[in-house]
Amino acid sequence: MSIPILVLVTIEILLMIGIPIAAVIVTRRKWGLPLSIVLAGAITFVASQVLHVPANGQLAKVFGLEAQPLVVQAIVLGLSAGVFEEVARYIVMRFWQKNVRSWREAFTLGLGHGGVEAILIGLTMALTLANMVVIVNAEDIAALGLPEGAAEQVAAFWEIPLYTPLLAVLERVIAMTLHVALSTVVALCFSKRAIWPLFAAILWHAFVDALAVYGVQTWGNIAVEGILLVLGLLSIGILVFTKRQLEYQV
Repeated sequence: MSIPILVLVTIEILLMIGIPIAAVIVTRRKWGLPLSIVLAGAITFVASQVLHVPANGQLAKVFGLEAQPLVVQAIVLGLSAGVFEEVARYIVMRFWQKNVRSWREAFTLGLGHGGVEAILIGLTMALTLANMVVIVNAEDIAALGLPEGAAEQVAAFWEIPLYTPLLAVLERVIAMTLHVALSTVVALCFSKRAIWPLFAAILWHAFVDALAVYGVQTWGNIAVEGILLVLGLLSIGILVFTKRQLEYQV
């Protein structure tokens, strides 16, 4: 067991869970919006995944994704994520959270959406870390009944580069920024009385996810995170644009 990896992964878990919670606390104190909007955003993400995850399985079968070129896999998976998550956001705003029309409210909804994703990933990583600690400290690993190849996976976990946990945290912050920005874009559907913002949100979401899927297997983690950081800055630009658009509508 690598103590530096143990410490860094623990920090990763704490940040993945703590950053969204801290962001919610700060925005609530600043804007005074109800926690129900954050919870609605969280439910939006979970509900979208209930359909999104099995749909990906069906898409893999229909398109034979494993046999397709990586670029095709990236495009299909990117579009799948864009469609399910952005349509879910639109449906929630259209039929449930009908009062979420201002920039701040849409921002808060997106914070709940991206925040719960980060928290769930953090909790999953916590479970993974606990399992890795138990396995590596077991006196008889064979007695644990692990599947074939599990020992190699455990060894690989403790040999990951030291920067990997920090890159994972950066990726979650970028993803949260994306979700917040896209929520404000979807909110434009109602202020503009148009459907084009929904399609714009789907395409931007799909582009970012497709690039991540393709890049991780082509350029490596560091290069991909650098590109995602640039896209995260563009998402901040989107927030500036939507703020100007929505503030005139409130």
